[in-house]
Amino acid sequence: MLVATLSDGSEPMEANGRRATSTRRACPSCGALIAADNSDRLCHRCRRNARADIYGPPALTEEFWDHPVLASAFAARDMGAVLAAYRHHPQHVSRITQDRMATWLGISQAQLSRYETGENPIDRIERLRHFARALSIPGDRLWFDRVGIPSQAAPERGAPPDVLVAAWDASSIARSVEETARSDLAISRRAALTGAAAVTMGPTLVEPLQRWLHPLQPLTRWSSSAAISEEELAALQHVADGLRGWGGRGGYGLARKAVLGQLEELAERLTRAPAGPTTERAFFIGAELSKVAASMSWDAGMHDAAQRYYVLGVRMAKAGHNDAFAALCLAAMARQMFDLGRPEDGLDLVQLAQYGTRRKATPTLQALLLTREAWAYAQLGRVKEFHRAVGQAQDSFAQREHGSEPWWLQSFDEAELEGVIGARLRDLAAHDPSQALLAEKHILRALELRDPARVRNRAFDVIGLARTKMAAGDPEAACGLIQQVLPTAVGLASGRVVRKLQDFAKEAERHRELPLVRDTREAIRGVRTA
Repeated sequence: MLVATLSDGSEPMEANGRRATSTRRACPSCGALIAADNSDRLCHRCRRNARADIYGPPALTEEFWDHPVLASAFAARDMGAVLAAYRHHPQHVSRITQDRMATWLGISQAQLSRYETGENPIDRIERLRHFARALSIPGDRLWFDRVGIPSQAAPERGAPPDVLVAAWDASSIARSVEETARSDLAISRRAALTGAAAVTMGPTLVEPLQRWLHPLQPLTRWSSSAAISEEELAALQHVADGLRGWGGRGGYGLARKAVLGQLEELAERLTRAPAGPTTERAFFIGAELSKVAASMSWDAGMHDAAQRYYVLGVRMAKAGHNDAFAALCLAAMARQMFDLGRPEDGLDLVQLAQYGTRRKATPTLQALLLTREAWAYAQLGRVKEFHRAVGQAQDSFAQREHGSEPWWLQSFDEAELEGVIGARLRDLAAHDPSQALLAEKHILRALELRDPARVRNRAFDVIGLARTKMAAGDPEAACGLIQQVLPTAVGLASGRVVRKLQDFAKEAERHRELPLVRDTREAIRGVRTA
């Protein structure tokens, strides 16, 4: 007869001292019968061996990650689904509760619940990376960081083309823009957001863009179609001017579709247009529209699409013989890298833009690029280099002449200069707290100078000032500023504004015992939900 054993290895006994068979529960790990006084799923020995797993994720085999439930979550590019699939995986020795996983990830159980249900999409690259590191997810499963990870799958049907590898001639540039815009118009918003963080980084991003420094292949008569007329060009510019005004409103809805639709039509026309001055000017209009599409995509959290259109903006500007505007697109890409926690990549892009315009950059463009350089130094904690770059930016800005700058640099005025310097000083204060007071001074100056019509920029200023006061240890004043800006944030419906508010809420968590802080964080949660 098979004699069962207890969790300590002994045989079970009846009350009269005789050995007895038992129908008690078996340990799912080792198969031993679980002692009657043990209410856990595991026997005492396996529970003791699994104790380390309570304080951190268990060691897992490669087969764990191949399970169909996890495979479908990876295919959907949804970290929330990955977290849920990980918790409910049948190979775990002991149950992974939300409380337990939340402790591993350094978040609250409520946050984890919202991530798993999809209420809060995870679109910040640094958070995606943190979760992947905490759970030891293999690098070849990560869809959001393509550096050094070769794709094993064929390109998805209908997926946008890889704009970084396209040839640098006018016809190829136009065709790439047309195919990308058409593909993105066909992708649903949900599908786009699931791939929102799949940006290219490191040398894979920077090295292909170095081709921008070389002369473009000559514009030849690749088509026998009629040239773009002055009337056609004026109509294109009129439409672009109207669509550009939507770029600062945020969102991903009809406005973005209108920009992409116009960009597709323009690119299709350019694939049939012969070389000529009006064709070059039409390429520049395409660069404008590409940059607007990138800004809208970024605002909606669609970082991969934003990066594509910034790259296309660089290419279209190059074909339009406007290297300065191409540098502006590179500067915008750098800002995106800073937002994603990649200051080294951002610095590489800025320096690429500076080198390419070293002989022709206007004082305002020089100042703008220098503030982007300072941005990288602030995130890296390089205080000396930061102040050197800021001083050079201020000197360059002081040399500008009224009426000599292109219209597309007019938004970089004194208010913007002060606001950027103040916000970057706040970043630097994380490494050197003495910078916080100086940050407040510059942000207040920006608010004093800011045009009231620049509503979103003013919202950024106020949130930046609140975050500065929070860093300086004044949570009441910080929350008062946030309460002032919340109605504006609701009206803007801007993803970037909401993300800045979420950054504030995270920084305010250390003061969560204060009623005003709790109320403000709850109000921010309401804005996000709205």
